Amino acid sequence: MNNQLTLPQQLKQAGNKIRRLLLLLSRYKEAYTIQGALLQLSELASHISDMADFYPAIHKMVSEQLHAENFYVVLYDSATQDYRLQYFSDEKDQQLLSSVPSSAFSRGLTGYVIRYQKPLLCDEQQFKELVLSGEIEAQGSPSAHWMGIPLWRADKVIGVMAIQSYDSLYRYNDADLTLFSSIGAHTVIALDRVKSRELLESTVKERTVQLLQINDSLQKEIKERIHGEQLQAALYKISELTASSQDMQTFYKAIHKVLCGLMAAENCYIALLDADHTKLTFPFYIDQYSPAARDRPISRGFTEYVIRCAEAKLINADQAKQLVDIGEIRRGMSGMEQHDRHSSSWLGAPLKIDHKVIGVIAVQSYECDYYYSEQELTILRFVSQHIAVAIQRKLAAEKQKHHQEELERKVFESTRELRQTNLFLRLQVEERKKAEQKLFYDANHDVLTGLANRQMFLQQLKQQFALSKRQPQTGMALLFLDLDRFKLINDTLGHHVGDAFLVESSKRLQSAVREHDLAARFGGDEFVVMLLNLQFEQDAEEIAQRIIEKFRQPYMLDGHTVLSGVSIGIAPYLADYHHADGMLRDADAAMYHAKALGRGRYAVFQPSMRDQMLKALGAS
Repeated sequence: MNNQLTLPQQLKQAGNKIRRLLLLLSRYKEAYTIQGALLQLSELASHISDMADFYPAIHKMVSEQLHAENFYVVLYDSATQDYRLQYFSDEKDQQLLSSVPSSAFSRGLTGYVIRYQKPLLCDEQQFKELVLSGEIEAQGSPSAHWMGIPLWRADKVIGVMAIQSYDSLYRYNDADLTLFSSIGAHTVIALDRVKSRELLESTVKERTVQLLQINDSLQKEIKERIHGEQLQAALYKISELTASSQDMQTFYKAIHKVLCGLMAAENCYIALLDADHTKLTFPFYIDQYSPAARDRPISRGFTEYVIRCAEAKLINADQAKQLVDIGEIRRGMSGMEQHDRHSSSWLGAPLKIDHKVIGVIAVQSYECDYYYSEQELTILRFVSQHIAVAIQRKLAAEKQKHHQEELERKVFESTRELRQTNLFLRLQVEERKKAEQKLFYDANHDVLTGLANRQMFLQQLKQQFALSKRQPQTGMALLFLDLDRFKLINDTLGHHVGDAFLVESSKRLQSAVREHDLAARFGGDEFVVMLLNLQFEQDAEEIAQRIIEKFRQPYMLDGHTVLSGVSIGIAPYLADYHHADGMLRDADAAMYHAKALGRGRYAVFQPSMRDQMLKALGAS
C-alpha cells in the first residue's frame, strides 16, 4: 500500500509518526520526572522526623527538578484566616520575609492563590494587572516570574507553596506547573507523616525524660528510706536496751556499740553531775589517746558548756577557737596532764530528766579531715534522751515500762508504713515499665489487627535487606497483598463488619506464613509479608498459593457469609537491588499485574511489569 503513495505523502506520514513518538517521549519523561520526585518525597517522609529538616529537604528536591532558588511555604488556617510562614529562601528578600506579618500574605500573590484555590503562573505584566485591578498589593522585590500552587488536605486548602525567579530570561511553563502541582499534592501527605512522627518522637522523649526524673527521685527516696530503716532499727535496739539492761555498765557498752553503727564514735564518754551539781563523774569513757577520765570539779570545758546551754552542740576547730577567745571554755579540762592533744570535731548532747540536765554524752574525733554533721548531732540528741531514760528507770521503773511500750508501738507503725510505701513504690515502677512497653508496642503495631505497622515493617525490611546484601545466600522475598471486595464489604455491611473482615484476614494471613516471617498491615486492605530463609525459589510461590487458599474460604461476619479473595505480588530478592524500597515497589507492581490477570492469583515480578506501570502513568 505504501508503494502506491507518493514520496511527499510518505514523508508526511513519517513526520506524523515522529511527532507522535516525540509527544510520547515527552510524556514519558514528564511521568518519569514526577515519579522520581514522588519517590524522593516518600523517602523523605520515611526518614525525616524533624520539621526543621523537612522543608529544606523539600526545597532541595524541588531545586533538582525546577529553577527554585527562591522558594517558600506558607500554611493557612481557614478557621482563623491566619497565615504562617513555615520556610523561606530568597536571594533578595531573605531578611524582609523574616519580619513580614502574617496578614501581609493575604494581600499578595499567596492570598490570591488561597482565595481562588487554583495554581498560578504570573509574569511581570500579569502582576501589574493584578495590582492595578486591586486583587493584590505589591510587596517585596518584584520577580520576573512567579509560580504558586495551593496545598490541599482533603477538600480544604491549607497553604501555598511557591517559587519565583528574578531572572527575566527564565520563564516557568505549564509542564513546570504540572510537575510542581504533583509535588505539592504529595508534599501534604509527607508533611502529615513527618508531623505525626515528630509528635510521636517528641512524646516518647518527653515521657522518657519524665520517667528518668521520676526514677531518679524514686532511687533517692529509696536510699533515704533505707537509711531511715537503719536508723529506726538502731533506735529500736536502743529502746530494747533501755528496757532490758539491768547492769548500767553493760547498758553503756551496748549503747556505744549501736552508736558506732550510726557514726564515728570510737572516742565516746558519758559524764554525770553529782547530787550537789559541783562535780562531774565519768561512768563510761573510751578514748584512743588516754585512759578513763577521773572525776573532777565543775569547770569550763566542752561538757560544762553543754550543761549550761542545756542543748546539744556541734563544735569544730573554728567554733572551739571562738569559744576560747570569748572565755566561754578552756581546753584541756580532762585532768590528764600528759595528754595535750585536742579534738578536731566534738559532739555533745545533754542528758535530761524532767527537763533538768543530769549529765552529757559526747563523741569526738581527732582526724583533721573529718567533721561531724548536723545529722549526726540529731542522732546523738536522740540517743542522749534514751540514756537519760535508762538512768531514770532506777527512780521510776513503771513509768519507764509505759514509755517503752509507747516507743515500740511508734516504731512498729513507722516500720509498717515504710514497708507499705516501699511496696507502693515497687508497684509504681512496674506500672511505668508496663506503660513504656505498651507505648513502644502501640508505636510499632497496627491498632486493629495487631500486625506490625508500616513503620516497623520498613525498619525490619531495611535491616534484613542490609543482611541479605552481606549474606546473599540467605533467601528472601516480599509478598504484597490486596484483599478483594473489601470496599464492597465495607460499604454494604458497615465499617464494623469491614473491621471484623480485616481482623479475620490478618489471622488467616498469620496462619498461612511461617513463624519467622514478618506480616504487616500497610493500611486499608493492603498487607505485606517478608519471607526469610527461603531454600528454593518456588518456596515463595507455595506460600503465596497457601495464602490464596486460606482467603478463598468463606467468612462468617456478624451473621453474614462473605466471599473474598486476595491478589498477591511476589518480589524475590535479587543482587541488583540497591534499596529495600525497590523490592517493595516491585512487589506492588506484581500485585497490580496479578489483579489485572484476574482476582485470587499471584504474580512474580518481572521487569516488564515496571515498564507497564510507567507506560500506564504516561498514558494517564
